[in-house]
Amino acid sequence: ATEVPLMRPLIAILALAVIMIVSLRAFSRHPSLTGTITKSRPAFRASVLRRGLSAGARTKDTRVSIHPYFNVKEGKMDDFKATFGDFYTCVDKETNCFYYGFSVNEEEGVIYNRECYDSAEGLKKHIDNTAAVAGPVGDLCHDVKLEIHGPAEELKKLEDLAKDINAKMFVLDENGFTNNNMKPGKDTAVSIHPYFKVPADKWDQFVGAFEKYYEAVKNEPNNHHYAFSTNKEEGIVFNREQYDSAEGLLAHIENTAPVNEVTAGLFDSVDLEIHGPASELEKLKDFAAESGSKLFVLDENARCYK
Repeated sequence: ATEVPLMRPLIAILALAVIMIVSLRAFSRHPSLTGTITKSRPAFRASVLRRGLSAGARTKDTRVSIHPYFNVKEGKMDDFKATFGDFYTCVDKETNCFYYGFSVNEEEGVIYNRECYDSAEGLKKHIDNTAAVAGPVGDLCHDVKLEIHGPAEELKKLEDLAKDINAKMFVLDENGFTNNNMKPGKDTAVSIHPYFKVPADKWDQFVGAFEKYYEAVKNEPNNHHYAFSTNKEEGIVFNREQYDSAEGLLAHIENTAPVNEVTAGLFDSVDLEIHGPASELEKLKDFAAESGSKLFVLDENARCYK
């Protein structure tokens, strides 16, 4: 008569153990997101989410971002960094910019600029405004890789510009969102930049999974914005996503682990970058090493305008 009551808690414990093992295995199989997060616990994620940002008003993300990657000539890195202040001085006068800040990967000799504008017109005004400062920078670089990410209707207005500067265009998914919870002042946010190489025969399946990611991420209070963008001609899917801290990013990765099982096997490769303050990147070194992410140190004078 006592055997059944004793078996019930044992069965419950075994069932819970099986669920945890399956979840961790599913997460660890995702080729882009292996590493220290698989060792984390739900308590960690819960504590981060409870401590999250104050709620902002979530809206559709219709902003335009330009992604410049400057391949700096050997011995010219300090010269380039010396121009950062001039760029900031120019951008401080602009009214269409949301955030603006340089990030640097010394090992690769690459400088990136994390910047975003309210519209195509806002980006055009920025380019005109910084032309005098940007001109001399060209002599400090081997080349510059440029991308423009934004809604299809905004990219249409930028077609001539894109051709002139040889920029690749990424169409922002119409279901992407911003939580409007960034605070004006010093930018200390952490962003991860995944570039998925997706084969043509898997394209529709991968794009079809966007909705599942949005559903998972919309309840993350540590998220600033989250929107996929695509360049179908090149077969590349990108995600414009940003978090308040290293812990916010780690919590996001754990939170979306079940959805990763849906996209596993739908892409040939993924290139990962993480951009953020040195103090936050320090917390992400293990994850970066195990996931193959390149680290870009955000300049301490990076700005958030709105």
